[in-house]
Amino acid sequence: MPDPILVKPNKRPVDLGKAAKVIMGHEGYVKHPYLDSKDKWTIGYGNLIGDGSLEDYKASPYYSNKGIRMGRSGIAGRADLSGASINQETARQMMVNSLDEKAKMALREDMIGDKFFDLSPDLQGEILSSFYRGMMPDSKKTMAFIREGNFEKAQPEFLDSKDYREGAAGVKKRMEKLSQLLGEETKKQSFYKAASGASRNSFMEGVEKGFKNEEIKSQRSR
Repeated sequence: MPDPILVKPNKRPVDLGKAAKVIMGHEGYVKHPYLDSKDKWTIGYGNLIGDGSLEDYKASPYYSNKGIRMGRSGIAGRADLSGASINQETARQMMVNSLDEKAKMALREDMIGDKFFDLSPDLQGEILSSFYRGMMPDSKKTMAFIREGNFEKAQPEFLDSKDYREGAAGVKKRMEKLSQLLGEETKKQSFYKAASGASRNSFMEGVEKGFKNEEIKSQRSR
Protein backbone atom coordinates (compact mmCIF):
# COMPACT_ATOMS: atom_id res chain seq x y z
CA MET A 1 0.00 0.00 0.00
CA PRO A 2 1.47 3.42 -0.99
CA ASP A 3 2.62 5.76 1.77
CA PRO A 4 -0.32 8.18 2.47
CA ILE A 5 2.06 11.12 2.06
CA LEU A 6 2.82 10.04 -1.50
CA VAL A 7 -0.86 9.85 -2.48
CA LYS A 8 -3.37 12.62 -3.17
CA PRO A 9 -7.09 12.23 -4.02
CA ASN A 10 -7.79 12.19 -7.77
CA LYS A 11 -4.07 12.27 -8.53
CA ARG A 12 -1.68 9.56 -9.73
CA PRO A 13 0.42 8.21 -6.79
CA VAL A 14 4.13 8.94 -6.84
CA ASP A 15 5.83 6.04 -8.66
CA LEU A 16 8.92 5.30 -6.57
CA GLY A 17 9.64 2.19 -8.66
CA LYS A 18 10.13 4.31 -11.78
CA ALA A 19 12.25 6.81 -9.87
CA ALA A 20 14.42 3.97 -8.51
CA LYS A 21 15.13 2.76 -12.05
CA VAL A 22 16.11 6.30 -13.07
CA ILE A 23 18.49 6.57 -10.12
CA MET A 24 20.09 3.17 -10.71
CA GLY A 25 20.63 4.10 -14.35
CA HIS A 26 22.32 7.38 -13.43
CA GLU A 27 24.34 6.17 -10.43
CA GLY A 28 25.38 2.67 -11.43
CA TYR A 29 26.36 0.04 -8.88
CA VAL A 30 29.74 0.17 -7.14
CA LYS A 31 30.36 -2.55 -4.56
CA HIS A 32 33.29 -0.88 -2.77
CA PRO A 33 33.25 2.46 -0.91
CA TYR A 34 34.21 5.24 -3.32
CA LEU A 35 34.52 9.00 -3.57
CA ASP A 36 31.75 10.57 -5.64
CA SER A 37 32.15 13.69 -7.82
CA LYS A 38 31.83 15.85 -4.69
CA ASP A 39 34.53 13.83 -2.89
CA LYS A 40 32.03 12.30 -0.49
CA TRP A 41 32.37 8.67 0.57
CA THR A 42 29.64 6.64 -1.07
CA ILE A 43 28.72 3.02 -1.75
CA GLY A 44 26.27 0.97 -3.82
CA TYR A 45 23.88 3.11 -5.88
CA GLY A 46 25.21 6.48 -4.78
CA ASN A 47 24.36 5.96 -1.09
CA LEU A 48 26.26 8.34 1.16
CA ILE A 49 28.17 6.71 4.00
CA GLY A 50 27.09 8.88 6.93
CA ASP A 51 27.54 12.46 5.78
CA GLY A 52 30.16 11.38 3.25
CA SER A 53 33.08 12.65 5.29
CA LEU A 54 36.27 10.66 5.83
CA GLU A 55 35.52 10.66 9.53
CA ASP A 56 32.10 9.03 9.03
CA TYR A 57 33.56 6.57 6.54
CA LYS A 58 36.22 5.45 9.00
CA ALA A 59 33.53 4.99 11.66
CA SER A 60 31.40 2.86 9.33
CA PRO A 61 31.40 -0.95 8.94
CA TYR A 62 32.71 -0.51 5.38
CA TYR A 63 36.10 0.79 6.48
CA SER A 64 38.93 -1.73 6.85
CA ASN A 65 41.66 -1.51 9.47
CA LYS A 66 44.04 -2.25 6.59
CA GLY A 67 43.75 1.39 5.60
CA ILE A 68 42.58 2.95 2.35
CA ARG A 69 43.89 1.39 -0.85
CA MET A 70 42.63 3.23 -3.91
CA GLY A 71 42.46 1.63 -7.36
CA ARG A 72 44.49 2.84 -10.32
CA SER A 73 41.96 4.10 -12.88
CA GLY A 74 38.29 4.71 -13.71
CA ILE A 75 35.82 4.27 -10.87
CA ALA A 76 38.35 2.01 -9.19
CA GLY A 77 40.61 5.04 -9.02
CA ARG A 78 38.01 6.59 -6.74
CA ALA A 79 37.30 3.44 -4.73
CA ASP A 80 38.84 1.99 -1.58
CA LEU A 81 39.48 -1.59 -2.65
CA SER A 82 40.33 -2.51 0.95
CA GLY A 83 36.86 -1.49 2.11
CA ALA A 84 34.05 -3.96 2.70
CA SER A 85 31.86 -4.61 -0.33
CA ILE A 86 28.08 -4.50 -0.58
CA ASN A 87 25.90 -6.76 -2.75
CA GLN A 88 23.46 -5.32 -5.29
CA GLU A 89 20.26 -6.22 -3.45
CA THR A 90 21.44 -4.61 -0.22
CA ALA A 91 22.59 -1.55 -2.18
CA ARG A 92 19.22 -1.36 -3.94
CA GLN A 93 17.31 -1.55 -0.65
CA MET A 94 19.49 1.20 0.83
CA MET A 95 18.73 3.36 -2.19
CA VAL A 96 14.95 2.69 -1.97
CA ASN A 97 14.89 3.63 1.72
CA SER A 98 16.71 6.87 0.98
CA LEU A 99 14.46 7.56 -2.01
CA ASP A 100 11.36 7.32 0.16
CA GLU A 101 12.71 10.09 2.39
CA LYS A 102 13.68 12.21 -0.64
CA ALA A 103 10.17 11.86 -2.09
CA LYS A 104 8.65 13.13 1.16
CA MET A 105 11.12 16.03 1.05
CA ALA A 106 10.10 16.88 -2.53
CA LEU A 107 6.43 17.12 -1.46
CA ARG A 108 7.15 19.71 1.23
CA GLU A 109 5.51 23.08 0.56
CA ASP A 110 8.89 24.83 0.43
CA MET A 111 10.18 22.33 -2.15
CA ILE A 112 7.93 21.16 -5.05
CA GLY A 113 4.79 20.69 -2.96
CA ASP A 114 1.51 19.36 -4.33
CA LYS A 115 2.49 20.55 -7.82
CA PHE A 116 4.64 17.41 -7.95
CA PHE A 117 1.51 15.27 -8.48
CA ASP A 118 0.69 17.17 -11.70
CA LEU A 119 4.04 16.41 -13.34
CA SER A 120 4.60 13.62 -15.85
CA PRO A 121 5.98 10.33 -14.45
CA ASP A 122 9.22 10.86 -16.40
CA LEU A 123 9.72 14.33 -14.93
CA GLN A 124 8.84 13.07 -11.44
CA GLY A 125 11.49 10.37 -11.77
CA GLU A 126 14.21 12.80 -12.83
CA ILE A 127 13.28 15.29 -10.11
CA LEU A 128 13.47 12.58 -7.42
CA SER A 129 16.81 11.51 -8.87
CA SER A 130 17.97 15.11 -8.49
CA PHE A 131 16.73 15.21 -4.89
CA TYR A 132 18.54 11.92 -4.27
CA ARG A 133 21.83 13.45 -5.38
CA GLY A 134 21.13 16.76 -3.65
CA MET A 135 21.02 19.02 -6.73
CA MET A 136 17.38 20.12 -6.77
CA PRO A 137 17.18 21.21 -3.09
CA ASP A 138 20.04 23.64 -3.81
CA SER A 139 18.06 25.29 -6.62
CA LYS A 140 15.43 27.30 -4.73
CA LYS A 141 14.47 29.39 -7.77
CA THR A 142 13.92 26.32 -9.95
CA MET A 143 11.59 24.81 -7.35
CA ALA A 144 9.70 28.10 -7.00
CA PHE A 145 9.16 28.26 -10.77
CA ILE A 146 7.93 24.65 -10.83
CA ARG A 147 5.47 25.34 -7.99
CA GLU A 148 4.16 28.28 -10.05
CA GLY A 149 3.90 26.10 -13.15
CA ASN A 150 6.41 28.37 -14.90
CA PHE A 151 8.45 25.67 -16.64
CA GLU A 152 9.75 28.10 -19.24
CA LYS A 153 11.81 29.83 -16.54
CA ALA A 154 12.51 26.66 -14.55
CA GLN A 155 14.29 25.01 -17.49
CA PRO A 156 17.27 27.42 -17.86
CA GLU A 157 17.36 28.20 -14.13
CA PHE A 158 18.10 24.58 -13.23
CA LEU A 159 21.24 24.54 -15.41
CA ASP A 160 22.42 27.89 -14.06
CA SER A 161 24.30 26.25 -11.20
CA LYS A 162 27.76 25.31 -10.00
CA ASP A 163 26.78 21.62 -10.21
CA TYR A 164 26.22 21.98 -13.95
CA ARG A 165 29.10 24.35 -14.75
CA GLU A 166 31.71 22.38 -12.81
CA GLY A 167 30.14 18.91 -12.70
CA ALA A 168 31.47 15.77 -14.35
CA ALA A 169 30.06 14.67 -17.71
CA GLY A 170 27.66 12.20 -16.05
CA VAL A 171 26.27 14.90 -13.73
CA LYS A 172 25.77 17.30 -16.64
CA LYS A 173 24.00 14.62 -18.66
CA ARG A 174 21.44 13.86 -15.95
CA MET A 175 20.85 17.57 -15.32
CA GLU A 176 20.32 18.14 -19.04
CA LYS A 177 17.77 15.32 -19.09
CA LEU A 178 15.76 16.97 -16.32
CA SER A 179 16.02 20.34 -18.08
CA GLN A 180 14.79 18.73 -21.30
CA LEU A 181 11.71 17.35 -19.53
CA LEU A 182 10.99 20.78 -18.04
CA GLY A 183 11.09 22.10 -21.61
CA GLU A 184 8.57 19.47 -22.66
CA GLU A 185 6.22 20.69 -19.94
CA THR A 186 6.49 24.17 -21.49
CA LYS A 187 5.49 22.76 -24.88
CA LYS A 188 2.53 20.95 -23.32
CA GLN A 189 1.33 24.18 -21.71
CA SER A 190 1.55 25.99 -25.06
CA PHE A 191 -0.38 23.20 -26.75
CA TYR A 192 -3.15 23.15 -24.13
CA LYS A 193 -3.39 26.93 -24.23
CA ALA A 194 -3.72 26.90 -28.02
CA ALA A 195 -6.23 24.04 -27.91
CA SER A 196 -8.25 25.80 -25.22
CA GLY A 197 -8.23 29.01 -27.25
CA ALA A 198 -9.36 27.14 -30.35
CA SER A 199 -12.18 25.51 -28.40
CA ARG A 200 -13.33 28.88 -27.06
CA ASN A 201 -13.23 30.37 -30.55
CA SER A 202 -15.25 27.47 -31.96
CA PHE A 203 -17.77 27.85 -29.16
CA MET A 204 -18.16 31.58 -29.74
CA GLU A 205 -18.48 31.07 -33.47
CA GLY A 206 -21.26 28.56 -32.79
CA VAL A 207 -23.03 31.01 -30.48
CA GLU A 208 -22.78 33.82 -33.00
CA LYS A 209 -24.04 31.52 -35.77
CA GLY A 210 -26.96 30.52 -33.56
CA PHE A 211 -27.87 34.16 -32.89
CA LYS A 212 -27.76 34.94 -36.61
CA ASN A 213 -30.00 31.98 -37.43
CA GLU A 214 -32.50 33.08 -34.80
CA GLU A 215 -32.39 36.64 -36.15
CA ILE A 216 -33.08 35.39 -39.72
CA LYS A 217 -36.01 33.24 -38.51
CA SER A 218 -37.39 36.24 -36.61
CA GLN A 219 -37.20 38.46 -39.68
CA ARG A 220 -38.93 35.85 -41.86
CA SER A 221 -41.78 35.47 -39.42
CA ARG A 222 -42.58 39.19 -39.49
